[in-house]
Order: sequence, then structure tokens, then C-alpha cells
Amino acid sequence: MKSKRFLSLSLFFGLSATSTMASAAVEDWYTYWGFGFSNHTYEEPLDSLVKTVDSFPGVTRSQTAYDLLGFYWPLKNNQTSAGFVISGSADRLDDGLGYVQINQYLYAGSVMHFFGKEIGDGFFVRGDLGFSKAVVSSSITNPVGSDTGSGILLGVGYGIPVSEESRVLISLTASTNTIEGHEYHSTAIRIGGLW
Repeated sequence: MKSKRFLSLSLFFGLSATSTMASAAVEDWYTYWGFGFSNHTYEEPLDSLVKTVDSFPGVTRSQTAYDLLGFYWPLKNNQTSAGFVISGSADRLDDGLGYVQINQYLYAGSVMHFFGKEIGDGFFVRGDLGFSKAVVSSSITNPVGSDTGSGILLGVGYGIPVSEESRVLISLTASTNTIEGHEYHSTAIRIGGLW
């Protein structure tokens, strides 16, 4: 009986210590980087063309998403951070002999608000607004075309503090980039680090 109580107390205090250690401190500034998988849709006739090429035998389609060079600063409530980030996605069709790839970039001001006790803890919402760019490249000629416009990204997610200075963010995002009068849409699941 005593050994069961000792084991229970040891487990309780061990878990308490672990959760205390995993509590992140509020920083003066943060950097954010992320990577994930995306799903792209385009205006017609481009959307149908991409789907038709994807259906050819031997063609593989890979769709990725990323966040680079994110820098954020905490607001006074210690639950909201504001800054800037480069988010993007790549849609690549490859048949082993050649490829065509559509890259989208969003250079944006960004805000993340966390509903936990601090930045990087618990459920959060994210909003980005800025300048967008689409670049089409291929194995034949690189790049085929490049245009600019405006874009917006909205997301929800969950933050997990893993140490005093590290947090893992898991999020679902949706973005729309309007470039030269055409809309490029992307949804993505991202896993990122906030330090």
C-alpha cells in the first residue's frame, strides 16, 4: 500500500515539475518559422488545367507551405504578439522528366493572439495582411512568370510551451492572394516553432 502511495505521489510531483518546466516565459521578441502541407485552388481555367495534368499517369503533385523570417513583439496583455512574416506555399507537378511549379509568397504584417496564459500557450488565432507574389517556374524555363498583388492569411491553432524559450505551434490556415486580378487560394496545416 505504501509503495502505491509513494508511486502515485512521485508521479504527481514529477508531472507537476514537468509542466512547470514547460511553462514559457514572456520574451522581449520572438522569431517564428514553420512548415506544412497545403491544398491549392485557382481560378478557371488554371484550376482545371492543374487537375488534368495531375491526373496523367506518372505525374506527382506535391503541395507544401512554410513560414519564414517571422519576427514578433509582445503587446502589453502578454497574450498578443504583432510583427511580420513571410508565408508561402509551393504547388509542384513533376513527371520525372520535367516539372512546373507555382510558388506564392505573402510578405505581411502579422498578429497572433493566444487564449492561454501567455504567448505560445493554448488556442490562438492569427491574421496576416500584406503584399503577395506568384512565381511560375518550370524545368524548361525558370521563371515562366512573376506578378505581384495583395494577400490575406487567417488561421487558428494551438500552442504548446516545451521549454522556457521554446513553443510549438500547430495551425490550420487559409490564404487568398489577389494578383493581377486573379485569385490564388491555399489552405494549409503547419507546424512551427516560436522562440
